[in-house]
Amino acid sequence: MGQISSILFLLLILFASCSEKSSDQQVREWIAEHAIPLKTVEAGNGFEDLLPIGEMVGDAKIVSLGEPTHGNREVFQLKHRLIEYLVTEMGFNIFALECPFGEAFDVNRYVEEGIGDPEKALAGIYYWSWDTQEILELLKWMRTYNSNPMHVKKIKFYGFDPQDPERAARVLLEYLEQVDVKLAEKVSPELNIMAVPFSNPEIIGRRQYIPEEYDSLSVRDIRLVMDAFDSKKDQYIGLSSLYDWTLARQHARQVEMYIEANTNDGENYGLIRDLGQAQNLKWILDHEGNDAKMIVWAHNSHVSNSSRWETEWMGMHMKEWYSDQIKIFGFFFNQGQFKAIDEGVPSKGMYDFSVSPASEGTFEYVMANTKNNLAALNLNELPNIGVVHDWFNQERPTRNSGGGYNENDAEHFFWPYNLMEAYDALVYIDSTTAVQDINDADYNNMWLVNKKLDKPTNTDFENKSHREAPDGWVFWSKFQRLGVKMTVSEKDPYNGKYSAILHRENGLKYGEIAANLRQYIDATPYRGKTIRLKVAAKTEIDESNFAFLRLSIDPDPLNDAHDGLPPLFDSLDKFRVDSKEWKTYEIEAYVNENADIIHYGIYLRDFGTVWIDDVEIKIIN
Repeated sequence: MGQISSILFLLLILFASCSEKSSDQQVREWIAEHAIPLKTVEAGNGFEDLLPIGEMVGDAKIVSLGEPTHGNREVFQLKHRLIEYLVTEMGFNIFALECPFGEAFDVNRYVEEGIGDPEKALAGIYYWSWDTQEILELLKWMRTYNSNPMHVKKIKFYGFDPQDPERAARVLLEYLEQVDVKLAEKVSPELNIMAVPFSNPEIIGRRQYIPEEYDSLSVRDIRLVMDAFDSKKDQYIGLSSLYDWTLARQHARQVEMYIEANTNDGENYGLIRDLGQAQNLKWILDHEGNDAKMIVWAHNSHVSNSSRWETEWMGMHMKEWYSDQIKIFGFFFNQGQFKAIDEGVPSKGMYDFSVSPASEGTFEYVMANTKNNLAALNLNELPNIGVVHDWFNQERPTRNSGGGYNENDAEHFFWPYNLMEAYDALVYIDSTTAVQDINDADYNNMWLVNKKLDKPTNTDFENKSHREAPDGWVFWSKFQRLGVKMTVSEKDPYNGKYSAILHRENGLKYGEIAANLRQYIDATPYRGKTIRLKVAAKTEIDESNFAFLRLSIDPDPLNDAHDGLPPLFDSLDKFRVDSKEWKTYEIEAYVNENADIIHYGIYLRDFGTVWIDDVEIKIIN
């Protein structure tokens, strides 16, 4: 009898252990019960399935929409659909994108007033991640919405990222010239450089490393400017208007944040950038008034209520300031394609990556096993205690890459988040494809691809080409989209039969650009020597624009595929083309032993015409 009892006892234990559910299984069951199924990512399919999301948003004034990468087409499409719902059904009227504050006004000009070309406006805000067909379609929808007279409350477009200073610095300096000439003269020697665009195709138009922009003198002068805006407020408003003062001060604030973020080798860059993003969003809401309701579009990391990696992300500040008035949506995908810059060495440049289903232990793995291919989760419905609560209330890996990706280090692109703390809601798409560029050719000359010639080629432009640029030279395709014409012409050359010409008719500005024609050569034959660049040039421009010649020497960019390295020499805009008649210009530089690329060419800021001919690189010692 005792033996039978023991056997029964063991069977009961075995049965109990078999009946216990794993934590993942309990989480899957909770998800299956609480998931909000979404019928499609594409806009124009009604809003019935989005009503539970509307209930989740409730009376909140801010909805932040994240993204796991900057290159998932279906994520962008679903965010577009959600934006249409939030605008048409819930009264949201401000759209804020992770792009520069100043340049975004050129996009808003189209969205709000119908002035200009949305494709050109996107080309002018630098960020490749927004220069896509998906964002273009969103802008066109916004314009269509605003053009309907029945829609009294119009959508406005803002940028909130303080990364690129060109437009902000230009607005600041032009305003000071209007209201405080003495201060403008005092700070211009230090701050002027930040208003100069360089628009390098190899770094996709982004700002390159310029140490003098964030030295102690720049810090001193921008603080003088900010102090003056406040101490002389009444004086400045009297010479302009309250509206002009308000906008000029906010542009000046972008310059201040840019300088502060980059000082001391950018040791606090992430902290200052994300705090700046949050401060910009707060300024936008305050500026637009009490009835403003804002949609924020940025990466999952920025929108998250998180402080990992020694960065207090933008969403953490926003949650602290706005509490339940902000709802944060994290977006996730399990498998498929996305577009990113290849950080591998050698690099494939801008590339459509493919990833297999996420591994066990990730949020995406659990979602994939619930068979919810497209769904949202309201994390406010989580139980207060228990296995499911604990599962969401701990750090868990999720797919996470910004503008770059390295398939040889794929595990690095899973970041752990405490999902319950970081987000109010999770949106899951099982499979995605890559976003569609407006023009793939814009990324043919990226620094990671490291294209360079063995030696100077076609420096007299006599080898006329029927392609977009003369043989051996680079003319960025994005300049064509912005209305710049590059020709090789027989009209009045300096020497020989031909010269190269850059021309852009006066018209609407789209961003801050300096169209350029450049050549990239191998630095190896010149290492340890001093070189002289000699160029013939002339220009026809008005006094508000300018042209310049530039010589740069860079180390091997493949030593650090993600961050890049500072130049060994850069003449920047110091050699201005100042004559309507042909004139020769010379730039000398020492070529360091670890130099990799020498590049040189001519630049045209905004509008006008500039000629270049008879280019020569010569060793002089």
